[in-house]
Amino acid sequence: MAELSAATKNFSSDLIIGDGSFGYVYKATLSNGITVAIKKLDPNAFQGLREFRAEMETLGKLRHPNIVKILGFCSSGLDRILIYEFIERGSLDQLIYGEDQENPDGRFLCWYTRKKIVRGIANGLAYLHGLDTPIIHRDIKASNVLLDRDFEAHISDFGLARQIEESQTHVSTQVAGTMGYMPPEYREGNTAATVVADVYSFGVLMIEIATQNRPNWPVRFEGKVIGLVEWARRMVAQNREIEMVYQKIPRDALIEEEVKEYFRIACMCSGEGSKERPAMIQVVELLNQIST
Repeated sequence: MAELSAATKNFSSDLIIGDGSFGYVYKATLSNGITVAIKKLDPNAFQGLREFRAEMETLGKLRHPNIVKILGFCSSGLDRILIYEFIERGSLDQLIYGEDQENPDGRFLCWYTRKKIVRGIANGLAYLHGLDTPIIHRDIKASNVLLDRDFEAHISDFGLARQIEESQTHVSTQVAGTMGYMPPEYREGNTAATVVADVYSFGVLMIEIATQNRPNWPVRFEGKVIGLVEWARRMVAQNREIEMVYQKIPRDALIEEEVKEYFRIACMCSGEGSKERPAMIQVVELLNQIST
């Protein structure tokens, strides 16, 4: 703990690079010269202690290029600290919406890079869902996707994650997730942790990455204000997929059939009925068929 306090200048607010669920994330360089991300959980929150256990039990065992690596942990008194690999470009949310002076073009990610990010997230989720004891993330969203120097996606923040064996014996009464990304079955009171809930969140994220519209903000369509997923379905029904793509992405980089297939996959994943949604391994196969 003494080394972590020194590396973060006693957890100085100047070093905060994010606020993951139940705690702040700091950028720090350890005494061995390695730059890491350090998450200090809120000692006053019971949820923080549960997240510590969830991250240790899930993330600690995972090794996949599209899952952020946990390098260590520290438990001292009431303090619970998790140490992760440092991912250079920060979160997808910060990159496409933030005003980053060092990377002013970040918000104008090209279509190729956006597809690469989507494939990376899909690969990471397919890996989690395909484990002998599948892991459900339960909070897939733009701020929980980190991007490295090469724009490779790394899924992060496993504080709400559940292993599926546990979720089959214990139905959660707590709604997990973020407004706009949560599946419609949650509205009906079905809050059990399921892989298809992750698939829904991924479908919403696909729409968000292509359109640069926040999922929790309403969209106007033919004079009516509707949700992002409903808007996407209606636009697809009218063959207006190219119009949906973020306006600052150059149109000469878009192949119409490819864009149509992209949104078809996104709408499948974000289907109203949970049984209609494909497994993530199928999604990976479909995305791989879109030209790179």
